Amino acid sequence: MSGRRAFIKQLAALGALGATAFSPVSYGKPARPGDYSVGVVLDPLFLKHDLPKHPETAQRLVAINEEMERQKIWEQLTPVDTRMATLEELRFAHQQNYIDEIEILSKGGGGFYDAYNQDTYLNHATFDAAKMAAGSNINLNLAVHDRQVDRGFALLRPPGHHALTNKAMGFCIFNSDIIAARALQKYRDVERVAIIDFDVHHGNGTQDLVADDPSIMAISIHQHPYWPMTGGAKFTGKDGAEGTVVNCPFQKKAGNATYLSVYDQVIQPKLEAFKPDHIIVFAGYDAHWQDPLAEHQVSVVGFNQLVEKCLNSADTLCNGRISFSLGGGYNLEPLAHCTVGTFHTLLNNPEKRLNPLGESPTPEADYSQTIQKLAQHHLKT
Repeated sequence: MSGRRAFIKQLAALGALGATAFSPVSYGKPARPGDYSVGVVLDPLFLKHDLPKHPETAQRLVAINEEMERQKIWEQLTPVDTRMATLEELRFAHQQNYIDEIEILSKGGGGFYDAYNQDTYLNHATFDAAKMAAGSNINLNLAVHDRQVDRGFALLRPPGHHALTNKAMGFCIFNSDIIAARALQKYRDVERVAIIDFDVHHGNGTQDLVADDPSIMAISIHQHPYWPMTGGAKFTGKDGAEGTVVNCPFQKKAGNATYLSVYDQVIQPKLEAFKPDHIIVFAGYDAHWQDPLAEHQVSVVGFNQLVEKCLNSADTLCNGRISFSLGGGYNLEPLAHCTVGTFHTLLNNPEKRLNPLGESPTPEADYSQTIQKLAQHHLKT
């Protein structure tokens, strides 16, 4: 057993037993090098933020880990050190009074952030886990920028793309991708960062946090109209940042052809015009056809092909500088297979062409005309 695999087994055991201490992981080398060095961050605190029977539970990471073990993924990866974000770094995206609110609620034992909606929960570990997610995402993106690894995937919990500057929602606490993007700008003088979000729910927090920032492009493919009822195509940014919000909304039954075509016809041209120095991808897998919280029909191989398009964009536009962070996905089996499929794609393994679980038995809707209209709108053609 490789040292990395042993680490993951120990991590899972610690999380299950409720342990509070674990030695941090430093930069390492994969036991089985592949075509690309792929960095990964994972921390025991991500398992501590948990509420049994909630859709966004620690069992999501457990399922991912088990499939990665089964397919011998861990030994191919390069571990990147985890750390908590500082308060200054959290303020890259959030107001101090909101940060204080999360700390007080978490250290007071937690509960639902919004007692009426009861979607986003906190427990005693949430504040530290969310700080660890944000700081670890910074570390991974800096490692990619500095070429310590070629690419990376942050297996983060709690997620972040719904979190607003002063409000938790949609299972999200701190917006780790925005924090990482602004850390790149502050620490490495990166000028432009593109965030691509293919979670089936619109990343309203990401959009709101950069709607007036021309240096960060927020791109989203999602189901609409659907929760959180944002993400219409009309809004493209404000106050000098018009054109940097790129929403690609689709109704029910959008699948592989829709996601891949809108990438080619809308997202790739927008990226080429924006010329990012770095790309961050919020990799939500709840658009899979078996997911219970949405109605899109992407398959595992469809996600792999979408990931490959993101990688090709990074290779062409920003010297391959790209990272991924874990988003949604609430049926454990497809979540695990989709995550592993992304790792196979990042590593350029032949398994990226496999399609476990197959395609949806329901035919995909034809959104070719919608895509043409989106191209006309976003590209002004």
